[in-house]
Amino acid sequence: MATQTAIDYSSTCLRLMEFEGAGKRLRVLGVEEVDLRVQTTGEDDLEADDLRADAIATAMKECGFTSDPCGMAYDASSALFREFDLPFTNDDQVNKVVRFEAESHIPLDIDDVIMQHLVLRKSRDRSRILVAAVKKEDLLDRLDILDGANLDPMFVDVDSFALLHALTATGVAAEHAVSVVVHAQDASTNLMFLVDGQLYSVRSLRLGTHGLHASSDAALAEDQEVEAARTHDYLSRLKREIRRTLTTLSGFEGLEAVHASGSGSRIPGFLGAVSEAFGVDAQPLDLLSYVDHKLSEEDAERYGPDIGVALGLAYKLNGLNITETDFRRDECAYTRKFDQVKSPLIVMSFMLFLVVALGCIDAISRVRKVEDEYSHLLSSAQLNLEELMEDNDAARAVWERAEFGPARVTAVTLAVDQLKEDVARQLGRSAYIPEQHSALHAWIELSKLVKANEKGLGRLDLKSLDISVSSRNPYISFSGIMESASKYSDLLEMLADDPLYTEIDEGAASPTPNGMTSFGETTVTLDLDVLEARKEASST
Repeated sequence: MATQTAIDYSSTCLRLMEFEGAGKRLRVLGVEEVDLRVQTTGEDDLEADDLRADAIATAMKECGFTSDPCGMAYDASSALFREFDLPFTNDDQVNKVVRFEAESHIPLDIDDVIMQHLVLRKSRDRSRILVAAVKKEDLLDRLDILDGANLDPMFVDVDSFALLHALTATGVAAEHAVSVVVHAQDASTNLMFLVDGQLYSVRSLRLGTHGLHASSDAALAEDQEVEAARTHDYLSRLKREIRRTLTTLSGFEGLEAVHASGSGSRIPGFLGAVSEAFGVDAQPLDLLSYVDHKLSEEDAERYGPDIGVALGLAYKLNGLNITETDFRRDECAYTRKFDQVKSPLIVMSFMLFLVVALGCIDAISRVRKVEDEYSHLLSSAQLNLEELMEDNDAARAVWERAEFGPARVTAVTLAVDQLKEDVARQLGRSAYIPEQHSALHAWIELSKLVKANEKGLGRLDLKSLDISVSSRNPYISFSGIMESASKYSDLLEMLADDPLYTEIDEGAASPTPNGMTSFGETTVTLDLDVLEARKEASST
């Protein structure tokens, strides 16, 4: 299974994670961190960038991670987030005007940044928009450093959006109806507010944990007081910022859970401070425990809290693209898109060739099968023709004049038909037997006529019925009982109006003891041409 690499690129540290898998099923193979705080001989930024590129290349070589394909996350401390409303909900309208509206909210030249947006939620006539912008220059600098280490990310996302993919794919986002994730890193602390598994809002606080130790044992004894003071200052500012954010965040109510991730979540007092700020007990979040991995216990303990962003990139590389954001645009656009699809195209081309080849083999097999069937059919037909003609050479001349296949079968069939006609002429007889008229159809026509006039005729009980269509004068003869003599007259008049019946010989009518009228044998002559025409019309 092909491996891929996720690159979590912050201002102080670059985290590499190699993984394999597809869709939401992935396996972490290894994690490596590169310290980007390099020492230079002067103030030359290019020298520092070269040193960073060398450090990344060395780490890639030592750990043996694949360089392609890969994706990169941009730390939120170097990005700018803004939220605002637009007075419509149609996505096309949002895409057309969001850049112009964002220009008034971003304190930078809009041409100097790369901007992406999310529609956080929609109401009846309004959309809440989250815009994230990064400076082109900063992003180009980081891409140049990665290029120096032979890394060219297929896409670039901000770490908050990447973390959202990990929270969604692992199911953490949907565990509670309303929750918050506090992701504390060296350069920033991100607050992600989730409602019903969807992103509700994002806040990136420029409060980093750089310089703070996860345990006071790591500091020298004489520096413990300084360490404690700096930690207290960070946690105090973090609580203030969280409370200030909650007062400005409208509609976010019913908080059920607070998750703490990132290396900063291990600082003594961090969980307590966050719990106090939100009024809900904060719990540590280790997203590494939600996926399969090959890390040692020591590495899993070390990287677990920080792995969320890299996991989100992995899921996005595998096709899970919730935010549909990519900051590799304009001057920063990815230029190796063909390389990205080269392998899938090769596989698809091979599969297409295989399908065409199998189709051709199947077509050849069908042709051969048809040829065999025609061979058996022709053998039988040729044998019969030889027996009928009693001349093998003449019979062979019939089918040899036609091509093999349907044309030869047709030639043999026509020859047999011609022989039948010759025999019929010699006997003085015709092979055609005219079709006989149906007495049943004559009865059907009479029944349909009576049925169509049932309301006017009333009750009709037949005592006898006789139909003849083979005599010289075809007829229908019947007798029966009706409600009155006038009803019987109506029946005769109805028959006279129908062109199927040419002549009517009415019977004698007499009253019955129960008040009905009995009529004797009534005979109507049939027009067989009309009967045949109606039969053909009903069959079509």
